[in-house]
Amino acid sequence: MGHQFTHSNSKRRASVVHGSVGKAGLFLPQDFIHNRNIRDEESTSEARNTLPQETSPLLAVGDDGPKGRRHSSYDHDILEQERDLLKYSHYPMNDGETDGEIVASFEDAVLAHRISTNTWIEFVALIKSALPLVVTFLLESSFPTVSVFSVGHLGATELAAASLGSMTANISGYATIQGIATALDTLCPQAFGASKYHLVGSYVQKCIALTTVVMVPILLIWTFVGYELVRLIVPDESTAKLASSYLLYIAPGIPAYILFESGKRYLQAQGIYHISTYVLFVCAPLNAFMNILLVKHIGYLGAPIAVAINYWLMCLGLFFSTLYLVKPENTPSGHHPLVCWNGLNITDAFSGWTRLLPLAIPGLIMLEAEFLYFEFMTLMASYLGTVPLAAQSIGSTVAALTYQIPYAIGIAGSTRIANFLGAGLPDAAKLSTKVSLSFGTSTSVTSFVFLYIFRRHIALLFTSDERVISTLTKVMWLIALMQVSDGMNANSAGCLRGQGRTKIGGIVNFVSYYIVGLPLSYYLAFHSGIKGKLDGLWIGCLLALTIIGVVQSYYALAANYPKLCREVTQRVSNDAR
Repeated sequence: MGHQFTHSNSKRRASVVHGSVGKAGLFLPQDFIHNRNIRDEESTSEARNTLPQETSPLLAVGDDGPKGRRHSSYDHDILEQERDLLKYSHYPMNDGETDGEIVASFEDAVLAHRISTNTWIEFVALIKSALPLVVTFLLESSFPTVSVFSVGHLGATELAAASLGSMTANISGYATIQGIATALDTLCPQAFGASKYHLVGSYVQKCIALTTVVMVPILLIWTFVGYELVRLIVPDESTAKLASSYLLYIAPGIPAYILFESGKRYLQAQGIYHISTYVLFVCAPLNAFMNILLVKHIGYLGAPIAVAINYWLMCLGLFFSTLYLVKPENTPSGHHPLVCWNGLNITDAFSGWTRLLPLAIPGLIMLEAEFLYFEFMTLMASYLGTVPLAAQSIGSTVAALTYQIPYAIGIAGSTRIANFLGAGLPDAAKLSTKVSLSFGTSTSVTSFVFLYIFRRHIALLFTSDERVISTLTKVMWLIALMQVSDGMNANSAGCLRGQGRTKIGGIVNFVSYYIVGLPLSYYLAFHSGIKGKLDGLWIGCLLALTIIGVVQSYYALAANYPKLCREVTQRVSNDAR
C-alpha cells in the first residue's frame, strides 16, 4: 500500500501502517487484532531486535506510556492525517492538542478499535500510491517499446522482427518473471502488515531463486535455438532471423531484470514506491538515447543491446539507492528498507518453495495466458500478410503499453488490500477492493478515449509506411475499446492477488482466452464475413477480456474477508516459526 509507519512497544500496542506516496494516507492497526502465540511473538521480537538502533520504531511506548517520537520524525502531513482520522472516527480530542498528544490519542483510538476509514480516504491513498507505480511501469515498459520504435523506420521487415522479438521475450521471459513475482504481491505485504519483517526478505530471496531456476533453460533456448523457435511463429525467414537475433542480444539483461522486479516488490511491500520511479527516470531516457545512438551506428542489433545494458543499470541503480540514498526518517514505516533483510541465505532461498508455488503458478498462468494469447494473434496475423503483421505488432505494443496503467493501479490496490488483511481489517480490505476496481475502470475509460482520438497520430510514431498506418487505424477502435475490459482485468487480478486468491484468475484466464477468445479470433479472421482483416482477431480478444474482468471482479467483491484475514494470520504465523 502507500506510505507506512509503525508504532510498537513491549506490551503489544498497535502497530500502525500509514499509506500514501507522500506522507498521507491510511493508518492500519496491525498486530493488536489477533492474539498471537508466544512463539509468534518471540519470532517478531527477534526479528526486530536484530535491527540496528537507527531503525527503531518512530514511536516507542513503554510501561510508563508514550516516550514520544524523535523530533525529526514528526511529519506535518502524518500528524494531520492522524488528526483527520480521529475526527472522522468521532474520537474525543481537543483542538489545541500538541503533536505528542495527537500521537497518544491516536494510539488509544487504535487500541480501542475506534479508527475507521471511508471511500474518500481510500481513493486519495490509492491515487497517491498508484501514481509513482503508473510512472514506473510506463517507463519500464518503454524499454522494449523504444526498441521497436527505434528500428521501425528501418523498414517493415525490421519493424515486424523487432516487434516479434520483443513479444517473444515478453511471453517467454518478462511474463514468466513477472508472473512468478506476483506471489510477492501477496506474501510480502501481508508479512509486512503482520509485522513479520524478516519474512519479506526471505520471500524475495526464494522468489529470485525460483525465477532463476525457471529462466535458465529459457535463456538457453533463446541463445541456441531462438531461430527455430521464432520460425514456429512466423513463416518469413528474414523476419525470423532478425527476431531471433533480438532474443540473443537481449538475453544478458534478463538476470538484472529478475533482480529489479523482485527488488521493486521488496520496496513496494514496505510502501516505498518512489525509489524504482527515480531509477527509471534516469534509465528510461538513457535507454531511448542509447537505442537511437546504437541503431544509428550498429543497425538493428543496437536496439536489444541498449535494452540489455539498461536493465543492468536499472538493477544497480535500485540496489545503490536502497542501500545508500534511503534514510529511515524518510520512509513510511520509519525504518530503513533493510529492516526486512536478515542477510543472504542461499540454503533458505532454494528451499521452502511450497508457500511460494501455490501463488506463483496461478500468477504465472494469468500473465502467460494473456501474453501467449497475443503471440497467437501475431501468428495468425502473419498469415494475413506482412502489412497486417506489422500493424498487429504495433497494435499489440500499444496495448501492452497502455495496460501498464491499470496494471500499476492493480499492484497498488493489491498491496493495500494485502496490508489490510495482514492487519486483520476485513471491512477496510473490502472497501479498498471496491475503490480499486472503480478507480481502475475510470482510468481505462480515459485510455479508451485517448487511443480512439489519436489513433492515426499513434501509428505515425511507429512507422511511415502508409499501408501499415491505414491498416492499424482501421482496427484501433477495437484496441481502444479493449482498454475498458483490460482495465477491469488488471485491477480485479490485483485485488485477487492481494487476497491471495490468484488460482481463480488463473482458471478464468485460461478458459476465457483459449476456450472462448482464441477460437473466435481464428474463425472471424479466416472464415467469417470479415476474414482477412485484423478486426476479427481483436474482437475475440475483447470478448475474452470482458469475461475475465467481470468474473474476477465478482469474486473479488464477493470474497469472505473475515475468513481471508484468518487465513493470512495463520499463514504468516506458520512461516514465522
